Amino acid sequence: MFTTLQNVRIASLRSAVPTNEISLEDEIEYYGGSLKKISRLRTLLGMDRRRVCPPDVTASDLCAHAAFALLEALPDSRDTIDALIFVSQMPDWHQPATACELQHRLGLGQHCAAFDVNQGCAGYVYGLWLGSSLVASGAARQVLVLVGDAHPSGRDIRNRITTPVFGDAGSATLLVRDETASPVHFGIGTDGSGFETIIVPAGKARIPFLREHCENESLVRDIADQYGNIWQIADTYMDGGAVYDFTMNVVPDHICRLMQYSKINHDNIDWLILHQANKQIIENIALKSGFPSNKAPFQSFSKYGNTASASIPLALCDTFYEKQSPGTILLCGYGIGLSWASCLCKIDSWNCARPLEYEPDPDRPTRLQRIERWERIIKGEQNRYD
Repeated sequence: MFTTLQNVRIASLRSAVPTNEISLEDEIEYYGGSLKKISRLRTLLGMDRRRVCPPDVTASDLCAHAAFALLEALPDSRDTIDALIFVSQMPDWHQPATACELQHRLGLGQHCAAFDVNQGCAGYVYGLWLGSSLVASGAARQVLVLVGDAHPSGRDIRNRITTPVFGDAGSATLLVRDETASPVHFGIGTDGSGFETIIVPAGKARIPFLREHCENESLVRDIADQYGNIWQIADTYMDGGAVYDFTMNVVPDHICRLMQYSKINHDNIDWLILHQANKQIIENIALKSGFPSNKAPFQSFSKYGNTASASIPLALCDTFYEKQSPGTILLCGYGIGLSWASCLCKIDSWNCARPLEYEPDPDRPTRLQRIERWERIIKGEQNRYD
């Protein structure tokens, strides 16, 4: 699907990452103590460092940190935001929508709609598409799009396919109505036949955790693959080879089709900002879609890791925080679903800043404190509002 939306502009962007940084050398024992192997990973894939959340910090915390900075820079926007969209694979609760708590935390008006979207590496462009549709249609004056992913329980360090690649980050983007804005072109696609390519097989309704805890042992049991990587059915599974094939077979052609649809050619596009999967994928997509490598930066991946839904806004902040007019940009996310989404827009001016570092609030309750609080509420020993 391709569509064009009018009268909408990206007014401001912020991103946030945790301060905890892990480099490849920090885990050298998992590479057989080989600096040569680490050097190859840096050269081939661009792997170097990643940022990971400490316990009790979630994607919504990172997104809220970015949003508070955005609202501080544009304080008049708080009262005119009509919708808040939270895009994440890691919401705070099964229910209600994390967006509802974020609306309250950020001090937005009760007239504000708030809802969650479960999307991964294409999630930022999905969020822009949904928010832009609301603004362009006149249903909302301004939309705040919060996009982020984090793994608060940590990833299994023994799994060297997923753990060294993925980092945590959050972002906040303000979309506003602007009658003078250039058209924004979107392309969206899905191939659900590949839904098992990246998946958490267990833990929700299809393979739920059962009330009899002894019945859940198989969901958290260690399973070693042929290379010694440890997996669990209730954690993320990824077929890396299939992901690579998908990106090469689908994404470059999709990018070219979006340019044909919008009638904008390579020479008139200043930047190609791709989902920061890894250096090899970024360079090959750029090559196959006809872009020089210097228009498709991958440095954000090397600094922060693959931050899933937050990787595109994080790359934008990392690349353009000193550029108030970055020009015409083609954004493209792709991954879990299998899903892909692209956006071609012109940014003449915006309010952007370098990625922020998030320090946990010492007054925020810990996991144990939250559990104890709910025990007291259920027993009637504490009011929910205390």
